[in-house]
Amino acid sequence: MAVKEGVKLEHLDIVGSGDEITILHVDDDPDFVELAATFLQRETSSFRVCTETNVADGLDVLRNREIDCVVSDYEMPGQNGLEFLATVREEFPELPFVLFTGKGSEEIASEAISAGVTEYLQKETGTDQYTVLANRIEQAVKRRRAEREVYRGFQAMESAQEGIGIINEDGTYQYMNRSYAEIYDREPVELIGEHWEKLYPEAEAERFYDEILPTLERQGWWRGESVGVTKHGEKVPESLALTHMNDGGHVCVVRDISDRKARERDLHREQQFLNTALDALGDLFYVFDEELNFLRWNDRLEEVTGYSAAELAELSPADLFDEDTDRIKRAINDALSGRRQVTVEADLRRKDGGAVRYEFAGSPIEEDGEVLGICGVGRKVDRTRQ
Repeated sequence: MAVKEGVKLEHLDIVGSGDEITILHVDDDPDFVELAATFLQRETSSFRVCTETNVADGLDVLRNREIDCVVSDYEMPGQNGLEFLATVREEFPELPFVLFTGKGSEEIASEAISAGVTEYLQKETGTDQYTVLANRIEQAVKRRRAEREVYRGFQAMESAQEGIGIINEDGTYQYMNRSYAEIYDREPVELIGEHWEKLYPEAEAERFYDEILPTLERQGWWRGESVGVTKHGEKVPESLALTHMNDGGHVCVVRDISDRKARERDLHREQQFLNTALDALGDLFYVFDEELNFLRWNDRLEEVTGYSAAELAELSPADLFDEDTDRIKRAINDALSGRRQVTVEADLRRKDGGAVRYEFAGSPIEEDGEVLGICGVGRKVDRTRQ
């Protein structure tokens, strides 16, 4: 097969990238295809034209090169333009195809339209016809590229793990992917055309009207958590992002966060249990960081010292001692620097001025080789001083 180029052979290596448009022109008149290629490339610098003089060679080019548009004559030996079009539609159903022929009739035009031709043009005298042809080619390729981008976007939404939906101005679903519907144990076809209220309990729907939708209208977006409901009436905690569209509708991106919420509940229960266990201790429990800021303590520390939680948060361990302050500071420094447990006995000062003798044991808290603070307990000793 001899592949001809309107300008240079190496143009075939530059196909379908960026704004360039690669055209295959098939016509049994070699002089005409060369002339057409020259004028088309003068019309639009982004055109790259390769030429063939029969359908068989044209098909070979299509199967081995990426072509953006086919331009074909009608009357050619072997196969005519409509037969060529039929083959192209079987193998490349979306490829723009322009029938550019000198033999025109209503019957041929009707057959071409029925066969799925993109454009039908008759050859004329003069160079203006190439301006028209160039415009038709450019518009057809732009439409196809835009459709491909829309299709890619659609495919991306369909395959997304997040639920993606589009709601019209009237509140009904215009589109949703499978991930969206599955959150509510449904199929997309069950929800398209239905109002969004169908997926939310009454109280949550009221929250949408009172809080979420006004915020969406005011700032153009809303993100937060909500609670949907499945077909079987089970509540589904969800992460929801809404974006307002110019037509009054909005895009919804939703994710089922049931697992996360379950983990949070488990963690909360564990935390409550730990707090209860620590508060049940008869001893004092405390944690402070390396800068001597109290981070955590049990209720017993508040009961013994008389300080509230807010007051303890403003104190350091050393503030709870009078005469023994220096000794306490040395013990803390020994624990932090020596990375070892220390024990010290001292009088713990109460808010009312009294004191209680305690033995304190503190151990350094380490993570990745770094000392973060001290965790310890205080046990009351028999000797007290009021």
